[in-house]
Amino acid sequence: MRAPVRLADLQTRGEALSFLRSTFERQLEASIDANTEPNRGIAGDHGARQAFNALLSPAEQRAFFQQIIADRRYWPRIKSLIGNPPFSFLLPEDEGLLRAGGICRNRAHLSAQDSGISKAPDFGDGHFTDAAERIYRVINHDPKDPTLPWQNLGARQQLVVDVRLKQFAQKTKVAIFRGTDAASPGNQAALMFPRPGEQVVLRLSKHLEGAGAYSVTVRVDSGRQKGRFSRIARLLVTVLESRV
Repeated sequence: MRAPVRLADLQTRGEALSFLRSTFERQLEASIDANTEPNRGIAGDHGARQAFNALLSPAEQRAFFQQIIADRRYWPRIKSLIGNPPFSFLLPEDEGLLRAGGICRNRAHLSAQDSGISKAPDFGDGHFTDAAERIYRVINHDPKDPTLPWQNLGARQQLVVDVRLKQFAQKTKVAIFRGTDAASPGNQAALMFPRPGEQVVLRLSKHLEGAGAYSVTVRVDSGRQKGRFSRIARLLVTVLESRV
């Protein structure tokens, strides 16, 4: 059987891990062959980073990270393949795994000290989007479930998701709020997080289409903003309906 070449082709977590390992190994070998400078990206690194963020839950990301850094050849590739610390998927006790400053200058911590809520780069293209162009990332995933985070979402299932608002210039924000922005008329929802009790239709992100439910309707149960003025929040939602 032909090996999957797109994220949308993957059906199980086993396939996802195999795909990710081969992708990272290919990028590592290519950087060595090209004698790439430490922390400098090469073609294909962005796709590897997108796969890392889309395919694995935070707990799986942590395990994968611990596995690859056992190979010292990966140390100069962490910045380009995974990103800059602090990493939201690591725990405070992981601080000693690597030196954060060696990955990105002036970074003191390897793990997030404030919260484990996703950072903006963690989303990539996300798992789902909604009509207000908000991007969603499924965080909790049953380790006994062999499917991927965005798949097999059934009615009454509770999910922890992180949501990121689209970034707008301040002038555009004011225009949207006043209803005078021609590009987003009346779409004030783009400026705020879904509220408890609200029902939201989440549509599978374009890069994952064909890999699961096309849309999922959820009810927001609660939410917590990452920080004051942050464009990111963590939501607890209940699935009401999923449609392929």
